[in-house]
Amino acid sequence: MKTKILPLLLSLLSLLLAACATPPPPEAPTTTVKLVTTVGGMDDLLIYHQTLRRLSQQELGRELQALNARQGGAMLAMQKAMVLGLTHDANDLARAQVQLGSVLNATDSDAVALKPLAQLLVSNYAEMRRLSDNAEKAGQQAKESQRRMDQLNEKLEALKNIERTLPGQPK
Repeated sequence: MKTKILPLLLSLLSLLLAACATPPPPEAPTTTVKLVTTVGGMDDLLIYHQTLRRLSQQELGRELQALNARQGGAMLAMQKAMVLGLTHDANDLARAQVQLGSVLNATDSDAVALKPLAQLLVSNYAEMRRLSDNAEKAGQQAKESQRRMDQLNEKLEALKNIERTLPGQPK
């Protein structure tokens, strides 16, 4: 009987020892960086936009005049839209959306390559217009509230003056 138990004990012991052994370290993950390349002058437009962000409103106006003097396709329309979008004027934002609409509706290869950026800018400019409208409405409401508050203060002061002039009231 001991002979039957001994192999069983040895195999259990070896299993226990194997379970206690540390597993080999996992292989280090390899990181790969995907290089993203853009087509159709997208990099140029992104650099152009960064350059525009540093310009003053007057410089943006001059840049827009220079762009309006040129003839071009989708790339020029994108540049005009970017300049118009940075003036933060509601009318200019609408004009920028028109420029971007021309890029979105165009079928030439340059325009097709720029459509994702044009769609992004259209939605961005629409949101800017919505926020601008909301800010303007909030400003008007604040002015109206201030006007009402001033009127109520005048009425309150008038009532205080009437109360002071009533006979029999301590002054």
